[in-house]
Amino acid sequence: MDLYDYDKLFDKAYEKIPDNVKKLKRFEIPKAELRFESKNTYIMNFNKIINTLNRDKNHFLTIFLKKAGTFGEVRGQQLFLKSPYKEQIINRLIEQYTRTYVLCSICNKPDTEIQREGKRLFLKCEACGAREEIKEK
Repeated sequence: MDLYDYDKLFDKAYEKIPDNVKKLKRFEIPKAELRFESKNTYIMNFNKIINTLNRDKNHFLTIFLKKAGTFGEVRGQQLFLKSPYKEQIINRLIEQYTRTYVLCSICNKPDTEIQREGKRLFLKCEACGAREEIKEK
């Protein structure tokens, strides 16, 4: 086989790979889409965020509302917050949750699950096999 033919075949095969597979990162921390009504904030894409993070809605709400320091509830597809919040603050809270409860600290992949042993929580990674105790920051 000629080296030129090999390069040509390689380029041809690479062109057939879908764009989403070519990305180095297959997981991106979701960004909140907000709507404001008087002194209240609505996270419009709340269900999409939960589905992307692949976590229990109640677990996320407990941690998120505690860190935000406000009352909130799910109303349909959105999360209602009883205070006005800047988009930057909401996104930082989502990122903190993701880094603590979703992403593996060893391989940085989102293929994890939360395991409970007594009062302690562990993050078990399905990708690399790591298991680490979750320590809130």
